[in-house]
Formats: sequence, structure tokens, C-alpha cells
Amino acid sequence: MITESTQTPEPSPTVTPSNSVISTDTSNLLITINAAAQLPVKLTPLNYLSWCTQFNALLLGYDLLGYLDGTHPCPPKPATVSPTSPHTLWVRQDQLLLHAILASVSEQVISLIATTTTSKVAWEKLNQLYASKARSRVMGLKERLSLMHRDSKPISEYLQCVKAIADELALIDLPLSNDDLVIHILNGVAPEFKEISAPVCARDSSISFETLYDKLVEYEATLK
Repeated sequence: MITESTQTPEPSPTVTPSNSVISTDTSNLLITINAAAQLPVKLTPLNYLSWCTQFNALLLGYDLLGYLDGTHPCPPKPATVSPTSPHTLWVRQDQLLLHAILASVSEQVISLIATTTTSKVAWEKLNQLYASKARSRVMGLKERLSLMHRDSKPISEYLQCVKAIADELALIDLPLSNDDLVIHILNGVAPEFKEISAPVCARDSSISFETLYDKLVEYEATLK
């Protein structure tokens, strides 16, 4: 009598794309960040809020923010240190984060944190150095927006200036609502655009920046 044997097929190996910018070592549970690819905005003395926003998003995505804000402290060092102990893994992950911070700042900034030994210390030092300046930058952008007028500029140039400030505020996680942007634009155009401004303000629904742009540019051409 012949017994037919059945074999369970071996699972196919998992293939990681060769161009992946994140490498996860499943045995050590470490996440490596490629700063050049994933943190394209380098920190300078003038862009702390936009840099911090992109770094925060990455850390939240990989559940690593606890290393920097102190909610995931270093486990106690065991009497016998092993490569896979929680303490060792924490230190290694922390150094990878510190390396990512150092790699994502400009030459002007790196010397200020070159002697830091943990990611938390480096993060806090940058916050102390630039957070207050960043707040003053937000106030400066909002003031520029409120005082901006078309004057003798072509309407397209004026609209581009307004949109550039609005985009900068959005980059630092302080976006203007569409209605606020429209109000700022209409407040800065000359009185000869009142025939466009009045119907826009009387609309029941918001008008997009792109639609308003087309209407104002077309009306300027009519005036000429």
C-alpha cells in the first residue's frame, strides 16, 4: 500500500525593494531614517517651524516621537548588557535619531548641537534656540499679509505675492482658510476692482484662489 504524502509549501521570502529609504531590522526593531530623502527641508536659522513640522510628521508616522519628548525614556541598564536588551536597543535607536537630526540641519546650525549625545537633548536645544524666533516670524508673515497692497504692480504679481505668504504659513502648519485668503486679496486691490470685489463678497459659497485669480487678471485686461 502506497501512502501519498503531502508537503506544506514554504512561504515565499519577503522581498524589500532595493530603493527603499527606510530599513527595518526585524531582529533588532530599529528604524533607520534617510534624512536626505525623507527630510528634504534642512534646518536654517529662518525655517524652524517648517523643518519641525516635517520632522514631527515623520516621527509620528514611525511612532518615534517618544524618544524626543521624553515619553519613551531609556530602560534601566542591566547588569549584563546584551545586543538585544531593551536598554541597548533604545540607545541604538536614539543614536539613529540623533544622526537624522544632525543630517537634516544646515552647516550654520550643526555646530550648535554637535556636542549633544542624545536626540532629546539636540531636539530641546534647537527648540530653545529657534522656537521664539519662529513665533516672531509667524507674526511677521501675518503682518506682511495684512499690510500688502497691489499699488502699481500687475495684478498677477500681487496675487503671487499674497499666495507665497499664505503658502509659507501653510508650510508651518498655520494655513489660512480660503475665505481669509480671499479677504486679504480683495482688501489689497485698488478701488477700480470694486466691480469684481462686491459680487465675490456677496457670494453664497466660497470662491477658490484659482477662480479669483482668473477673474481679477481678466478684469485687469479689460480695464487696460
